[in-house]
Amino acid sequence: MRTKNSIINILFAVFSYIILFFGPFFVIPFIKNYIGTDVLGLEKTFIDVVYFARLGTIYGVYKLYKPIANNDIPKITVFLSFYKKLLTFAAFFVISLGFIFIPFVPQIVRTVDSSKLLLNPQIIFLLYVLDVALTYLFGHKRAMIIADQKNYITVLCRVVCRVLMYSFQAFVVYFFRSFSLYVIIKVFSTFLESIFINLYYKKFYGHIPTKTDLKMLESDKLDLFRTLKAVLCHKYSYEAIFSGTVLIMTGFLSATVTGMYYPYAQIASGLITINAHVFNAVVSSFGNYLVEKKPSEAYQIYKKIYFFNFWIFSFFSTVIICVSSIFVSIWVGIDSLLPLKTIVLIAIYFYFLGMRQSIAMAKSSAGLFQPDKYFAILEPILNIFLAWLFVGELGINGILLANIATSFLIPFWTQPYLVYKNIFKKSCIFYYKKYIMYFLLMAFECTLSCFMCSFFVKCDIYLRLFFNMFICLILPNLINYFIFKNTDEFNYLKNLLLKIIKNKFFIKLKGERNAFEKK
Repeated sequence: MRTKNSIINILFAVFSYIILFFGPFFVIPFIKNYIGTDVLGLEKTFIDVVYFARLGTIYGVYKLYKPIANNDIPKITVFLSFYKKLLTFAAFFVISLGFIFIPFVPQIVRTVDSSKLLLNPQIIFLLYVLDVALTYLFGHKRAMIIADQKNYITVLCRVVCRVLMYSFQAFVVYFFRSFSLYVIIKVFSTFLESIFINLYYKKFYGHIPTKTDLKMLESDKLDLFRTLKAVLCHKYSYEAIFSGTVLIMTGFLSATVTGMYYPYAQIASGLITINAHVFNAVVSSFGNYLVEKKPSEAYQIYKKIYFFNFWIFSFFSTVIICVSSIFVSIWVGIDSLLPLKTIVLIAIYFYFLGMRQSIAMAKSSAGLFQPDKYFAILEPILNIFLAWLFVGELGINGILLANIATSFLIPFWTQPYLVYKNIFKKSCIFYYKKYIMYFLLMAFECTLSCFMCSFFVKCDIYLRLFFNMFICLILPNLINYFIFKNTDEFNYLKNLLLKIIKNKFFIKLKGERNAFEKK
């Protein structure tokens, strides 16, 4: 059942977030062409600044694994009741932070033509704040669904609401040239998603109340508070890096530069989001596995996930370097192109972030947030300092170099050490040996792919896009196949995929045979 739920969650995550990945690609050209690149940069800035305060709802989920496995309804109810109060407080905290930040908004929008915004910039900013606060609405019910290994339900709700959102956003930008309506639709979509989650919970989990007079045990409450405080450090650290990046970019360079960076960032973050939801899809199952199995058994599963992590991001890193510029020139125009050096830096930073997903999945599954919380606080401070130091001489490249340096200096060393020591009870030297091999192989694949793509540089742009995509699809994956085809990790993933295909085929065949016999 654990494997089945993981597979369902992964499939939903992949297919649905491919849809969500292309949503912004549909909307962004409308903003750029009908409102302006500076407003596009403002959208990127507001999103990254406000999302700094977004905590999410899955970080206490690990507390539900055991009571769900034991069908302990009273304990589940106590947790949900407490978690609801906690998320309500978080929502008010986010709104309070938004009001505190209001005086700084005019400085952010100083390079933007305010006549394009219709509403006051401060009001638009508060709408973004409200959008984040609404993610906490029924968040305790969302946590229950995720902990019960049905994350695909939350994903499906999000997809439906986002597809509607992108469609209406494109409509209002095209016909009304209204950025304000664009943001209002975004807020309404988040609200609608929470309503869908609530309706699903009432139908399938209505027997589990979310209010009770019983109190959570002090030991459990203390552990949860400790974990959530550590989670806040990690979450706000992660978001502060992105927020600091765009604030320095917009403040020291301009909103227009941020607008040029936005399409590339959207490609990279879209790919990371797709993969993040793949890994989130197995968090509950892996957490359940940690509860029931020995560390050595959990490690064997983790090695497969780590290998899958590399394969995906070696391929996507090659795509970013070889395809992104051609795609951006077709998508939003040649005036939004960035130099090759900048794109390479984006790809390297993307790879560093991406390769943290398997280790982050293991940490989340075990609720292991406490030991490195102070390193998490240090990370954005170091990042902002280095970005401020480099931006004057190197511009946008300096900001990206600061991101890469910070990622390498802190989480690259701390996170694997903690996971291997506390979860797998092994030395993390195995992780770094694999990492170095994977990184060198990724660099070789990117270099070889770029060399092959250079033969088509004089072709028509659409033909060039086709050839480059074909090379990126075939070459890195073919190299990985020949190198890893005899490894346990590859054979495990191959057999899992064949099992899925075989099961689907025979289920379909059996259904057709039964239908024929009935005739």
